[in-house]
Amino acid sequence: MTIMTQLSKSVLLSGLMCLLFPGCHSFLDEYSQDERVPATVKDYEEILYGEAYFKNEHLPYEYVELLSDDVTAMYNAANINGDDTRQEVYGYYTWQDNPEVTPQGGLRNDVAWEKLYHQILTANVVLEKVAGIEGKTEDKARLEGEAHAIRAFAYFLLVNLYADPYTTPAEASKTPGVPINTHTYGEDTNFPRATLAEVYDVIISDLEAGMQAFAKDDAPKNIFRWNEAALATLGSRIFLYMRNWDKAKEYADIALSKNAYLRDLNAKNAEDPQYTKPFITKDNREINYSFGFYLPKPLSSGHLYYFKPSDELLALYSEGDLRYFNNVGNFITAKKVRVGGGFWNPIYAYFTSINKNGLTDDALVYGYAIRSAEAYLNRAEALAMKGDRAGALADLATLRAARLTKEAAALSDPASDEEMIRMVRDERRRELCFEMQRWFDLRRWGKPGLTHEYITDGEANTREVFTLPANSPKYTLPVPQAVLNSDAALGKN
Repeated sequence: MTIMTQLSKSVLLSGLMCLLFPGCHSFLDEYSQDERVPATVKDYEEILYGEAYFKNEHLPYEYVELLSDDVTAMYNAANINGDDTRQEVYGYYTWQDNPEVTPQGGLRNDVAWEKLYHQILTANVVLEKVAGIEGKTEDKARLEGEAHAIRAFAYFLLVNLYADPYTTPAEASKTPGVPINTHTYGEDTNFPRATLAEVYDVIISDLEAGMQAFAKDDAPKNIFRWNEAALATLGSRIFLYMRNWDKAKEYADIALSKNAYLRDLNAKNAEDPQYTKPFITKDNREINYSFGFYLPKPLSSGHLYYFKPSDELLALYSEGDLRYFNNVGNFITAKKVRVGGGFWNPIYAYFTSINKNGLTDDALVYGYAIRSAEAYLNRAEALAMKGDRAGALADLATLRAARLTKEAAALSDPASDEEMIRMVRDERRRELCFEMQRWFDLRRWGKPGLTHEYITDGEANTREVFTLPANSPKYTLPVPQAVLNSDAALGKN
């Protein structure tokens, strides 16, 4: 019997309740007398992997794809599957005051807060116990590194979902963030919001501690667990969001020193079986860390109503781009479907689909990834913001050489720093589309105005237009209603 079996779900959920409700005891105190107390590295690895990793499951914050300008509504009358997959995410796509409310007035609970704090709780438990458990020094270091990485990523997601973007240290010191909890037990008090600066201090502390711990472990990288290359890539992202260009470059350098590989889409051919598989696959050595079930259901084209890649996104790809162009690509493609007409004059239409991960058995990997391409883009952005056009252009050239044909990959020298920044941002959008980064990028780049059309009747082609104004407070999501019901002191965003 494994330690995860012995630590029942009820015990683990009681630990989660400690984050939300006061008065409970230590997370690991509640075990029956015939169960073994976790004592070894293996025991705690099982707890961490079982409770704090996103594996083959839908990510609780996947609705962020529907908030961005990378998607638009679609109606496919030829599809025999007549369901409408948009209902549960209607409030996000249309930027409602309470995005949890469905068109019918029901509630589609936002569980990201709960699940991310559960990860934090589990990491807290492991970090509290790791020094005294049985195991090799390097194995304990690896476990410690994973726990710090999990907690850093969880807090990073929480503040970028439920708090305003980081702008300056002075502003961050007075901007409400999210609660910080480093305990493994409840207290007879509510957990107040920390400032944005305080939460980022915790994130950076975990980042640095995690990197130090991973440096003591020389085991081969496991892409299904946090590791040094993945955490360094996350570190470069964190410092980009904080507008600390020097540190963003520093961490991108570290990440690329561990893994600079890029999968060359030009090598895709029948003689090389690796390239008959999806882009996000276990054979893709640019992947540092793999997690989560790919593609929210409303983005699946196998339905009557769904959301597809927006025309604005598709227009960014040019001839020779192997990620997507003219209905074909390794990231996005289109199926030709007959939609009407007679025997002699059939009418066809193309319906675009996202195919970074085909969800096929030969992918042998989870659907999302932290990968080396992001490290190149993070470094390019940091260099562009520092005015180093040559450095930024070199990183873009390296990435594009693996994504476009030789004839199409070349870039012209930018005429200004502003043009260089635009080039980096466009390349980031092309490369990282549908990896749940676009919404966060829009927030930190100034919160531009957006427009979405919602198809109310596909057959009649009637649509309703929704607008998110520039600098809208809706770029920060409200605290989930279930959380406010238990702790009203958190306040509404």
